Amino acid sequence: MILRIIMQISAELTKKLDLLKSFLKEKKIIVAFSGGVDSSLLAYLSNRFASQTLLLTAKSILNPIDEIEGAKQFADKFKIPYREIIVNPLRNEDFVRNPKDRCYICKKELFSKFVEIKQDENYDIVIDGSNVDDLVDFRPGIKALEELRIVSPYISLDINKQDIRDLSQYFNLETYSKTSEACLASRIPYSQKISEEKLHMISKAEKFLKKQFNLTQLRVRYHEDRLARIELLSNEISKILNQKSLIEIREKLKELGFVYVTIDVEGFRSGSLNETLNQ
Repeated sequence: MILRIIMQISAELTKKLDLLKSFLKEKKIIVAFSGGVDSSLLAYLSNRFASQTLLLTAKSILNPIDEIEGAKQFADKFKIPYREIIVNPLRNEDFVRNPKDRCYICKKELFSKFVEIKQDENYDIVIDGSNVDDLVDFRPGIKALEELRIVSPYISLDINKQDIRDLSQYFNLETYSKTSEACLASRIPYSQKISEEKLHMISKAEKFLKKQFNLTQLRVRYHEDRLARIELLSNEISKILNQKSLIEIREKLKELGFVYVTIDVEGFRSGSLNETLNQ
């Protein structure tokens, strides 16, 4: 017999959960759904407590195919209505220029489509998984959500990333330990043009590194002169610091089109390209 370990949550987090349930109750809701830990919890709770739920997932070159497949599998597992919205941000010249507000441009276009579906199909609200930790970093996409009146219940209820992981584990969701992801364009420094070639190179390089060396979280940043800067978790850098692995990485990434390959000794950190904004 398999025994499920029941995780306990604090009184404070229980109160936040009760408020989140009350917010969702009896509403007809669209969830902006990526399949990550944040939106997966929202999808699960909305499906349980809202009157009706529709998950909308953006399908574009910015999202690795594995993420899209994972999102669909989650929706299928819990029998939640799910729809993929195909978008091509590379058609937008402002986005391709990769300004500092690139995320704003992308989210404004994508979430405008979600709002259209909300209006056409008489849903009450569109919600997304932004949480209070997102307010610490430079996140111009949040401005687009505010302009379109997308609701971020985690922010309004003061729910952070650890709260979301704890609640996900409490509800026995496998996504509770899922690593944080970001769109592939976030690997390219601001003002350097975004192209299909660069995005494919980044995606293939990251997929190779994860699979070949059993790495849990990483980024391959694309810099000028086709330089790849690899960020790994500090406790995983040792997995590749041997001659055989380094040669294998060098040869594979050069095969993909990179000219120079480097390992960032500071390791993985989300939004590292924002570090230059205040310099």
